[in-house]
Amino acid sequence: MTIFYVIFILLAGYYSYKYDRIEEYDSHKQHRLWLLCGYLICLTGFSYGIGADKFTYMSEFENYPKNISEVGDYLWVALFTRGHMPLWVLLNLFCKVTFDSFYAIQLIESAVVNIAVCYIVSKYTHRYFLFLLIYFFSLKYFIFNCEVMREGFAIAFMLWGMHGYLIGKKWLFFLMFLISLMFHVSACAVLLFPLVYLKLSWKTLYISIALSFVFWLASDLLMGKILSVASGGQGAFAQKAMFYSLQASSFFGYLRSLLTYLLFPYITMYYMVLFEPSEERRRRKEKLTAYMVVLAIIAIAIFPLARFYNYIQIFYLVMFTEFVYTLLWHYEHLVIRIGTSIGTFLIMFWFYFSHYETTDTYYYDFFYPYTCILDENKSVYFRSIAHDEAVNPQVTDKNTREIE
Repeated sequence: MTIFYVIFILLAGYYSYKYDRIEEYDSHKQHRLWLLCGYLICLTGFSYGIGADKFTYMSEFENYPKNISEVGDYLWVALFTRGHMPLWVLLNLFCKVTFDSFYAIQLIESAVVNIAVCYIVSKYTHRYFLFLLIYFFSLKYFIFNCEVMREGFAIAFMLWGMHGYLIGKKWLFFLMFLISLMFHVSACAVLLFPLVYLKLSWKTLYISIALSFVFWLASDLLMGKILSVASGGQGAFAQKAMFYSLQASSFFGYLRSLLTYLLFPYITMYYMVLFEPSEERRRRKEKLTAYMVVLAIIAIAIFPLARFYNYIQIFYLVMFTEFVYTLLWHYEHLVIRIGTSIGTFLIMFWFYFSHYETTDTYYYDFFYPYTCILDENKSVYFRSIAHDEAVNPQVTDKNTREIE
């Protein structure tokens, strides 16, 4: 079944060679973009057991009631006991009553996410197919479609919302925010988007690195305050707050996060602002870069909040796509830009090889080999076991805070 991955890679590679150089509108190029969008929708929409978190969602789906009269009570139970927001619960209830199949959920989610992603791609870069290859190989495609599925809906709607804000439709931003929040509470992170303004320069990068280090050092104190508040609460949100408050990162973890979330992305986005000939597009890219910096500082300082960074990932990958493409024709600071590109790819592939001892597998094994609904092979259940190890790591002095 892995041939389906190979087909996508070959098609995207061929279309990138044929169409990505075209700057003006081209109907054939648009058609190929939406053709591959449909392919990506079907790839995960009709998959079986691809991912890790998906096994949790599949298990929970079996417990949803089939009687529509139980919707009201179940909404409160899901919110309080599992922290699941109303629109996610309603979608599951609708699919349970109508189709009684989790496949309906993953097909709808795959459509919502990939249509939003491809629309943003069509608005912010001409390198459609190079982006799709990076989207695929960076595993963000799999993460948004198969892992953070509840958050995937929130991210997809906020792509429309943030684009709306950038083109002057602020009402669309706040409408999409309300919808996103009803899928996942992490959507609160986008409330920072309208507030951030930074003058982009190398000085800004140095100050941001210094701030990230200071906040990382002070995170124990901050998490201690959160833990003291959460310990007096009840329900899923209080339990998650307590769990996240105890997670920490070592100095090595700080350095890795610095490269992943701030240093390489800032260099990438800074040059894309610098090389942008359109004043309007430069303004949009400056806003997106400023937002990335704020989310990066949060992600570096407080490791559990790194998921907030997902709300800038697609825009960042779009700009990284242009960054890589400009290596072919823009030679200013070429050594720095080549080094940044290589470093970014190494960071991306580093995550492929996160190891899980209980199953002797790696992170890429969550998505490879491909399995679809035509072959519900129980051999993929090792992913569920590896997922348990991933979300319940062994407690050590390096990954746990000492909070008094």
